[in-house]
Amino acid sequence: MVNSYIIHLERSTQRKPLVEDLKRALPNAIVLSAIDGKEISELELSKVIRQKVFEPKYPFTLGKSEIGCFLSHRAAWQKIANGQADFGIVVEDDIQTGPDFDAILQEALALANKDSLIRFPIKNRERPAQDVVVNNIAHFFRPKEIGLTAALYVLGKTAAERLVDRSEFIDRPVDTWLQMRWVTGVDSLTVWPSHISSAASLHGGSTIQVKQRNLWHKLKRSISRSRYRAYITRKSKIS
Repeated sequence: MVNSYIIHLERSTQRKPLVEDLKRALPNAIVLSAIDGKEISELELSKVIRQKVFEPKYPFTLGKSEIGCFLSHRAAWQKIANGQADFGIVVEDDIQTGPDFDAILQEALALANKDSLIRFPIKNRERPAQDVVVNNIAHFFRPKEIGLTAALYVLGKTAAERLVDRSEFIDRPVDTWLQMRWVTGVDSLTVWPSHISSAASLHGGSTIQVKQRNLWHKLKRSISRSRYRAYITRKSKIS
């Protein structure tokens, strides 16, 4: 039996209607309490955070909300790894599904296996390296470079075990880490159209806090981000 894990931060009360909609849209939906970054102690942080675990070094300092988000996804991976089903579904609580979502999901579930990671992106930014399934419902493909966001995805049991095993220590956001298939040992398929969208702006805004910075800091961040992305792009081409 496939379970769906809805990652929900309990203090985000404005998202409860979205959670209820997701419970109706997904099979065997289970609301998984998100780890609140604001409540993580310095001792707890010291057990999981390292400044540099993988190449390339992530150029920014992780915020507590980003850490909480990563650990919440990891908790969902652990549920799938410990479960009986060959795969499960993970979704964040700011996602809303469109009228054709169920058809896309059924296609994904038919394709999934224990090694799967099938991402449902919010925006069409990924380009195919290899087509897997193309029909009048959806396009499933292996992307040249795995995109950002971890809004909704199907994850296999073996893939979940591998992600849990390799994320004992973290040094970057969860979606950025999942891009690095040469590190995670888990490849990814993308489906488009995904028929999902983010409703965060209408339901309390993002739970990932962004500090306001001056122009110089913004310029430095832009340069660092460009260098980091260039490395990821190069590495993705040969992985």
